[in-house]
Amino acid sequence: MIIQNTSSPLKSLYIVGGRVLIVLKSSEFGTMSPLALFERYQEKFERVSFAYILYALDWLYVIGSVELTKQGDISLCS
Repeated sequence: MIIQNTSSPLKSLYIVGGRVLIVLKSSEFGTMSPLALFERYQEKFERVSFAYILYALDWLYVIGSVELTKQGDISLCS
């Protein structure tokens, strides 16, 4: 669910997705492996499960903000 009234707003896909974009933009080439992205997210922001990161990546892919490279990395769309 994108927004829930019962859980922490910091775990909404809007917040997690926005923070994922911040992490990707801070990388040198705007590309990271999913595991490196997860680890960097945990360093910069509060801890969330890997599932939340994957849900956010799914949402960002659907709206055209990220794409999957041939090597399996996550890349910002230009």
